[in-house]
Amino acid sequence: MSQGDQPKSSYSDLQDSDVAHQMHGFGHPAMQKMPRQLVVFESGDGAVLRDIEGKEYLDAMAGITVAHLGHGREDLARVAYEQRNLTNTNAVKVCERLSGLAAQAFPGADKMDGARVYLTAGGAEGIEAAYHLALRYWNKSGPLGTSYGGGYRKQKLISFRNCYHGSTFIPASMKPEFSDYGWKRWMEGQPKEVYGSAAHRMFVNIDPPHELFMDKSKIKPGENVGQAAARQLEETILGEGPDTVAAFVFEPVQGDGGAVDMHRDFFPLAEEICKKHNVLMIADEIMAFAKTGHWFGMELYGGVCPDMMVISKGLTCGYLPMGAVIFRNAIWRTAFENLSTKFMVSDVWQHDYTWSGHPVCAAVALRALDIVESEGLITKCAERGRVFLDILKRKLEGLHVVQQVRGTGVMLGVDLISDIATDIEQKVLLEYGVVLRASTNKHCLLLTPPYVMTDDQFERVADALRSVLSSSATMLESAVSKSRQH
Repeated sequence: MSQGDQPKSSYSDLQDSDVAHQMHGFGHPAMQKMPRQLVVFESGDGAVLRDIEGKEYLDAMAGITVAHLGHGREDLARVAYEQRNLTNTNAVKVCERLSGLAAQAFPGADKMDGARVYLTAGGAEGIEAAYHLALRYWNKSGPLGTSYGGGYRKQKLISFRNCYHGSTFIPASMKPEFSDYGWKRWMEGQPKEVYGSAAHRMFVNIDPPHELFMDKSKIKPGENVGQAAARQLEETILGEGPDTVAAFVFEPVQGDGGAVDMHRDFFPLAEEICKKHNVLMIADEIMAFAKTGHWFGMELYGGVCPDMMVISKGLTCGYLPMGAVIFRNAIWRTAFENLSTKFMVSDVWQHDYTWSGHPVCAAVALRALDIVESEGLITKCAERGRVFLDILKRKLEGLHVVQQVRGTGVMLGVDLISDIATDIEQKVLLEYGVVLRASTNKHCLLLTPPYVMTDDQFERVADALRSVLSSSATMLESAVSKSRQH
């Protein structure tokens, strides 16, 4: 029986099967048993999704912030189908294309001219690969160019609070809320003198340079949040020991944290500090790539060029899994060209993934990049984002439950006065058929609409949010009152 001939499953049948067999990411078994909490989407077109019962939803998230081009693109499906019997020359072409985009954004021999690219199957894999590459770079920075070179102690990573870099071991270790699944879990099993020692600490957090997320007590008189965060970065590097810090990992615009853009003074200062103390800068562009009105989110910050950039979601626009690590040629030369004259096992980068550079994924990535470029969608992204932001501000600012409405390109956030964003997310979905997402900090709503969402659809999303936020005022006031009592 072909897929098209198979009988259509009912909602209740699918829910029963889901409860019996599937574990969802960021889920809990109890969530799957709640009445009507499970929405099963069957198809999509543009910014509209349809569930198995025919109900339509407006997708203000573009899937999991991936479907930049909208749903149901037959041209991308056709490319994938046509690639199935062909060789994998497209992987090389993807790397060449991304190297060119990086050089265009950050020109110069000391920046991204001649950038190298390593392909992955997703964003978290890219973060893991970037960390391994950083270790490789520092290991080969010694006078003999061996794995026991001068940089072998440089292993630590510094990242922002409120970050999200993925949920595998290294990314989870960087996010305080996820650290029980990472390095912290291992450390807590060690003796107290090890667990409590800075010498054994591998992952350190600093405040992000944003007015709502910076600890105000850490700002000195005369400083803005960008300057204060930069000072905190340098103090952290010095406190941990520059000879132990491998890299500073950051999102140019925090996505899952709630579309948090950084103070414009921060990154130029951070670049000076990292160069001064020999710390690599790794930009997590997984969510920001092709979403901010630029190819790379770091283009927002006056030409500051990171040593590495990790991308994923916008590379294939969600149609197939693929990611990439783009890094300066100088990193490549130190890590792989300045080797001993005698080839050794230590010369090989012991890192790879089964699905890296998959030919079908690479073909779809090339086509997606072609569409974004040929249709001028980077510019359109900035324009559509401004329209949506204006609509959200007009309809939501002034509600006493809303603390801030902000946006960069099609990364937009609504900051609430309390941590019930998850409840709002559910109400908007089930009562108004609008898909958006609560940030992991629970007090932000994240919206990352596809480029194809119309003004009318923007209005409908904003109206739904206004209705739910207005009706939830009592609930929010109660939550705030309880939080103050504690």
